[in-house]
Amino acid sequence: MEKVVDCLENAYQEFVDAAAAVLETKASSDCERTAATDTALENFKKKWETFKAACDQAQELVDSVKQRITANTTFPVNEDMIDIFDHSIVDFDD
Repeated sequence: MEKVVDCLENAYQEFVDAAAAVLETKASSDCERTAATDTALENFKKKWETFKAACDQAQELVDSVKQRITANTTFPVNEDMIDIFDHSIVDFDD
């Protein structure tokens, strides 16, 4: 699980760094399209795709853990209990 979290964290940081590079490149070129801005945008697109893939991998892990919890439970599991994985809110009163 730590590997998935680390991968997601690294992909996110690289995505944010690429976004900052796009802004810096645009600012230094007076918002004109140049080879440098095109390169920065292409790198941003690649980092976005990598970040999306890391998010998908993390979602698969969450879904797998959710399934294992419900499969290994000997008492009835209310969907509100499982909802903690999706929304970080558990409502035991409903």
